[in-house]
Amino acid sequence: MPMYAENFVEELKDRVDLYDLISPYVQLKKSGAKWVGLSPFNQEKTPSFYVDSIKGFFHCFSSGEKGDALSFVQKVENLTFPEAIEFLANRFSIPIRYADNATGKSNSYRKSIKSDLYEVQELAMTWFAEQFHLKNDESKVALDYWITQRKFSLEDASQFGIGYAPVDRFALSRYLEKKGINDTILSKSGLFNEKKQSGQFASRFCGRLMIPIREKIGRVCGFTARLLSVTPVWGDRKSPKYVNSPETPIFLKGDLLFNLHLANKEIDESKEFILVEGQLDAIRCWLEGFKTVVAPQGTAFKDSQAMLMRKSSPKGVVCLLDGDEAGQKAAFSYIPTFLRVGLDARFTSLPEGKDPDQILLEQGPEGLTKILEQGVSSIEYAVRYKLNGKNNPQASEIRAISELVFSSISEVDSLIMRDSYLKELSRHLKVSFQTMNEEFIQFNRSKKPKYKGNNTKSATISTKNSSPRLTTAEDDLLFCLLHDDRVASPLAQIFDPTWLNLEIPAGRILAKIMAETKADGPIEANRMEEFLEDDSERNVFQQNYFQEVSSFDENSFLQHANECLLALFIRSIKQKEKKILHDLDKPADGVDSLITLRHELLELRKNRKHPPKLIFSDKPTRYSHA
Repeated sequence: MPMYAENFVEELKDRVDLYDLISPYVQLKKSGAKWVGLSPFNQEKTPSFYVDSIKGFFHCFSSGEKGDALSFVQKVENLTFPEAIEFLANRFSIPIRYADNATGKSNSYRKSIKSDLYEVQELAMTWFAEQFHLKNDESKVALDYWITQRKFSLEDASQFGIGYAPVDRFALSRYLEKKGINDTILSKSGLFNEKKQSGQFASRFCGRLMIPIREKIGRVCGFTARLLSVTPVWGDRKSPKYVNSPETPIFLKGDLLFNLHLANKEIDESKEFILVEGQLDAIRCWLEGFKTVVAPQGTAFKDSQAMLMRKSSPKGVVCLLDGDEAGQKAAFSYIPTFLRVGLDARFTSLPEGKDPDQILLEQGPEGLTKILEQGVSSIEYAVRYKLNGKNNPQASEIRAISELVFSSISEVDSLIMRDSYLKELSRHLKVSFQTMNEEFIQFNRSKKPKYKGNNTKSATISTKNSSPRLTTAEDDLLFCLLHDDRVASPLAQIFDPTWLNLEIPAGRILAKIMAETKADGPIEANRMEEFLEDDSERNVFQQNYFQEVSSFDENSFLQHANECLLALFIRSIKQKEKKILHDLDKPADGVDSLITLRHELLELRKNRKHPPKLIFSDKPTRYSHA
């Protein structure tokens, strides 16, 4: 791991506005002096995620996660500590400063693979855009498709990073190799076929219009490539109309919605997301003023994608899908997803054979607005789809529709929402609410696994979020040290590092802090993180550093620190006694050896009566971060 310049890590965190960092991930609303929103770590319906941008910390009550800018990035982006440093430095244009080594030269540190993958996608997008604007026969085909057939402009292309992938399958790899991109990154980028051909990487995209796909905060993570008349055909296989990047460490279809990075800036409680099927439809909608439009990446629509929208706290979502049978079937498959995540959804169908792009070109925004206004709720759409126009459904059909809805709303936490769905379902099926509610209760009973019937043992097992914090003496002593500035100096003078269990992160952290304090004097708590070496140590440090301290008074820290110190001291004495007694049971190496061991045992037992003790003479400075 690189060594950063003194105070750099703390300087970086101080320069990052936590609201600016978190708001692209979570729709935040003002709540007193703090901001509140839905958890980015859990699927929840009621906001429990709080951000204090003044103090620079967040606290997620549903998941128990808490921390600062670095810990947030590590958790939400799944990054290591150095990767998180790199991410924040790049995001906020802050140069990374490394410590000088003994030779006077700055330590070097290679960027993370995710950073390299994002960089290569950006390079590819720029190169594809350059190919798109070339004055050759191939680019003219792409330009003709974009401008003449799809009626977009060159300005539109520039705004969305539209490009063209040449027919030459080795052109992109030659360009990227000249830019210094190594084979490992090329092979993991998703831009090329897995195996080299004739010693070169062959592009996955040839002779196609290139549409960049951006993730939730706007970084290019992959591409969708559209078939053109110049797209090569190899063998008898028909080329698909669209080819997507394969899944990579930064391109995960289930975590992506096309155009979310732009739509998220426009959405609020009074607006609905507009969900369309294709990227070009989304682009047209955006250009025509429908700024909250998004599109799923691929045909499947997952709970994780619905939660991306849910976390932005919209009024709801209106699904604008094709009017043919396939479009209606797709819409119907979305209903359970929206019900499960608690996102109000409306469904409306386009005229058969038409897509949003065509509607907007032929009828303008007014035409599409009329279609959007005709949207019906998830429940009503499900009933209409299954009954297919029948006015007097049979009892078996009513039961089938009911159970379909029951299976989804049984996963809804809110009893109010459940009742609302059941009332709407009973109204559309012309069944009394009482009957519908009884059917729902019976459905839940029949679906409950038998082992959950009378077995209450599992209910006594605490969940991760509600369980008490399990700690060692090392953890508790570290907690006191981080929240009372009187602990470190006197502790370093009387502390023996052999008392610590170095197999656990808290033990290693204490050993490092004690060594630094003894050598250079007290270290501010917010600087201690610089001396940690791995993510397990950082996680434990952050859990203790951001732990609630309001229940402690100034005497509590002294008492608690001494209790921990005593526990560590006694544990060490017992371990040494055990070893001596074990050695005494062995065949003697001689009388002198036995005398030495007995003397050591006697001294240990004397020392046990005089444990070390911390004495504070002044008042503490306390740091509350949660």
